[in-house]
Amino acid sequence: MQLIVDYVSELCAAEGVEQCFDALERAVIRLGFDGVIYSSYLLCSQKEEGASPVLLRSEGFDAAFLKHYVEAGLTDQDFTIKRILQGNVEPIDWWLEDERGILEPQERTVIEIARHDYGLHNGISIPTLSDKEEIAGASLVSNDKEPGFRKLLDEHFQVLRNLVRLFHDRIYADPVCRKTMMLAHLSDLSEKERKILEFLATGRPLKNIDGKDITPAYANKLLGGLSQRLGATNRQQLRYLLGLYRIHDLWAS
Repeated sequence: MQLIVDYVSELCAAEGVEQCFDALERAVIRLGFDGVIYSSYLLCSQKEEGASPVLLRSEGFDAAFLKHYVEAGLTDQDFTIKRILQGNVEPIDWWLEDERGILEPQERTVIEIARHDYGLHNGISIPTLSDKEEIAGASLVSNDKEPGFRKLLDEHFQVLRNLVRLFHDRIYADPVCRKTMMLAHLSDLSEKERKILEFLATGRPLKNIDGKDITPAYANKLLGGLSQRLGATNRQQLRYLLGLYRIHDLWAS
């Protein structure tokens, strides 16, 4: 299929996450879908607020719905995220799940809002990662009603799944893309949190941190929460992650 050939060529030539996602967007639109969103969440070891999610949205995925989704805290009601957290990485057809009668009322609310308030009549989520540190996946939406959407899936489901898988593997194999993703996860850090992580990345002991703005005791207090938010089980792993993605260089740029 020429679409696959073109897509692989574009992924190989892409520089950075945005260009890779642009290639995915063009490919899924050629298949007949209207929009796509890719999401990545770092997981906490405890029930505390995690790092900022990475959300890559195409123009055809309604920005107003995404804003509603985030501001209303619909993540907690999203059955697709619950499935991925349980280790289920099989594709999830939103309304087919409802037809099976397995959704709780609050879970059904999420897709009802998408359909009735924002015109996203159908959607399918394709998980790409589920482990103790991170979950990720893409959701494709269509404004087509039944049976048009069902025909679209019947004809292109396997190709669609491969497109998403190739995108995920491409950005996770590329150090530059991974740095960009990690920086996005760190976007809501305070200035003091950022300074502590920058100092930790130097490998020097925290007792040598500048005590004028941040004392060693205060730095130690914040580091526990930072490790949990970024999916690190201990300080050594956190230092490894910071060095691996050269976070200091990204902030400096």
